[in-house]
Amino acid sequence: MTKSYKYRANLIIDGQKRDTIQLSDNVLYAARLDDLNDPFEGSVELPKSESQEYWVTPLFHELYDVGIYSMSAQKGQEKFPNNELLWAHYANSHKGFCIEYDLDILVNNLSKDFNISDKIYIAYQDERPEVKESDKLFDIRTKVFGTKSLAWKYENEVRLVFRTSGLKPIAKSAITAIYFGLNISLDDRRDIVGRMAGRSIDFYQMERVEDSYRLKATKLTFDYSHEIVDFNRRPTVDNYMVLYKSPNKDKNTMCEFVEQFRHRLTRPTNITIIDDIRAKPVLLNYKPRKMMSKSEIDIQEKHWIAYSTFDAPESVWMYPEK
Repeated sequence: MTKSYKYRANLIIDGQKRDTIQLSDNVLYAARLDDLNDPFEGSVELPKSESQEYWVTPLFHELYDVGIYSMSAQKGQEKFPNNELLWAHYANSHKGFCIEYDLDILVNNLSKDFNISDKIYIAYQDERPEVKESDKLFDIRTKVFGTKSLAWKYENEVRLVFRTSGLKPIAKSAITAIYFGLNISLDDRRDIVGRMAGRSIDFYQMERVEDSYRLKATKLTFDYSHEIVDFNRRPTVDNYMVLYKSPNKDKNTMCEFVEQFRHRLTRPTNITIIDDIRAKPVLLNYKPRKMMSKSEIDIQEKHWIAYSTFDAPESVWMYPEK
């Protein structure tokens, strides 16, 4: 499978989450050339006449309603969309999401009535290309639609070029996974999962790799397996310690778990969540940090996952090391 990625901001436009709606409606939006963010889009040098230089950009903008759908091509053995700049620039600083396509299925099921070129992998270079009189049509298309300056190389772009701009239907099977940004809201994540339920799509949550600048993608299992390992009742509040057994420990998942856990409670409750039973004695037998052993500190930092207090039941505090 040849993968490609589309980073989405999921902003509210005219009162609607445009990107989520297009995702669930199985359409993509091919933008006009003059709506793209590169001011040199479509710029090539045409054959000169009497030392006068012409660019094709104004001509295309004026005469043609070409539509462009840009994606990021998979790099080598890249297993998930981990381009930090694309998450920041096109996914609303991780508040959005990223669509993973099977590029072959996507291209092979597009209407040929609309397509100018199946797909073009962008070439990046210092100078804009020169269109020569001897160029064949394919060469001209590649130069006009498939060349950008080196400043854009980090995008590793592959694009579809249509005869017209606007919404284009795609095959449902072309979408193979959805990746949620670090800062996506729980409501947005739930909305997308609900809309895409029943389809053969995997959902992943982007997370930080501890002690590094790297990202990781954890597959969402929607499994909230747990065990209550300690309970005590005070006059005004109950205290639960929960051993959490699911692989998903991001904040949104913790919020979902706490919400579900509290549904059956009848009293104000503090909830402590750990993922290793060794953390139980460390947390129950509280010591000032300066009196803790290195082993105890390590266990607390790695295995105390989250905490939710009785006086702020809708909030979940994640241990800082997470």
